[in-house]
Amino acid sequence: MIAPLPDDLAQIVEKLGLVFEETFGFPRMAGRIFGLMMANDEEYATQAELVELLQASTGSISTMIRLLEQLAFVERVSIPGERRDRFRLRDDPLAKMTARRLEGMDKVLELFAAAQRSDKIGPAATERLARAEAFYHFVEEAMRERLEEWYAQESSP
Repeated sequence: MIAPLPDDLAQIVEKLGLVFEETFGFPRMAGRIFGLMMANDEEYATQAELVELLQASTGSISTMIRLLEQLAFVERVSIPGERRDRFRLRDDPLAKMTARRLEGMDKVLELFAAAQRSDKIGPAATERLARAEAFYHFVEEAMRERLEEWYAQESSP
């Protein structure tokens, strides 16, 4: 059973919820769930435990768990003999999220390139798109290199 956090860690979880909301554009509750699971020694949490510890509605927790599953932060686990699903953090959730962001950047880059090939685009828009494309290429390359380095150092003895 996932345990309540001491006050200092509970405050950090609350602040992480705000960072998720203000910085990443995710719902605050998703950040709170992520923070609670990161700061807890227990590997699994049930939806009911999350509802109780975060003092949130069942619907809110359910919706945020689905979001965190889609983002590859958590996974649903079925334990033989138990009727309730449990949830646990995936290995390297932040690295997985970064990889998903890179996939999204690839799609945006394809769209920027396609827009620039249009014969109906003006010079100002072409320049804006080219600059945005150059920036995304720069950032994507750096992120991809760091992610590869991360996985390489994680797999070395």
